[in-house]
Amino acid sequence: MTARTLLACLLLWCTCAQASPAKSHQFKSSDGVKLHYLEAGVGPMTLVFVPGWLMPASIFERQIADLSSDYRVIVLDPRGQGRSKAPVDKLQAVSRARDVDELLRHARVGPHVLIGWSLGVMEVLDYSVRFQHPQLRGLVLIDNSIGMASPPASALNRNRPMKADAFRAYVNRFAAGMFKQTPPEGMLSAIEASATQLPPPAAWGLLNKPYDRTYYKNAVLAATTPVWYAITPRFAEQSAELLQTHPQASATVFEDAGHALFVDKADLFNQGLRQFLASTP
Repeated sequence: MTARTLLACLLLWCTCAQASPAKSHQFKSSDGVKLHYLEAGVGPMTLVFVPGWLMPASIFERQIADLSSDYRVIVLDPRGQGRSKAPVDKLQAVSRARDVDELLRHARVGPHVLIGWSLGVMEVLDYSVRFQHPQLRGLVLIDNSIGMASPPASALNRNRPMKADAFRAYVNRFAAGMFKQTPPEGMLSAIEASATQLPPPAAWGLLNKPYDRTYYKNAVLAATTPVWYAITPRFAEQSAELLQTHPQASATVFEDAGHALFVDKADLFNQGLRQFLASTP
């Protein structure tokens, strides 16, 4: 094989191995809310991401770009976030959990792994309690409490500003504080656009889940699939209890990473996720 032929083969392999660009889709929920999601890639396994409080689907851009070369990747814009608009009277916890179920049905998702980050951890676990999920193959819970051990101090400011200007300033500080590395260009502006579309009382109301910590602990322990807990050090105590009490649990502590650890340590996170996926049935 000549050097020119070898180079051509390598270029062809690289072209084929590239992830497909994400496509935007919408569907209407059973209560009439138009929900948006991103989708890329194909494969026998689907990875379904649920972002955190007020965050847009695009925050998982590095995961979409990398993982869609081998998997179907779907990222939801939860109602009231990103490009999923919602009236303030339709933001209840049960509605957001039901959205996950209806997304899976709308997109005709087969075997899949659910991946929740921050508030998305609580909503993925809530979904797992409320709905049937016979094709669920694993849970990935990213950097939030799971109701075990002692809860760490909240990263959110207890003095919650309610006026729009003050809330926007708070959101900007909160978003910047999620990273220990410089985030990709445009990410902070996308976060601000997503996080400020709800009026402040409605935005804060998303955090008022009608359950105590035991609800989420029991949801994790009831999971019959492998569970990967990807966390920053402040959740290490909960990680230790999880590993002692769930027979299919694994955990990774991401040192020197912010709350958006999958952005700060994207390559390491994606590698860890691939290893976890190799262990799923």
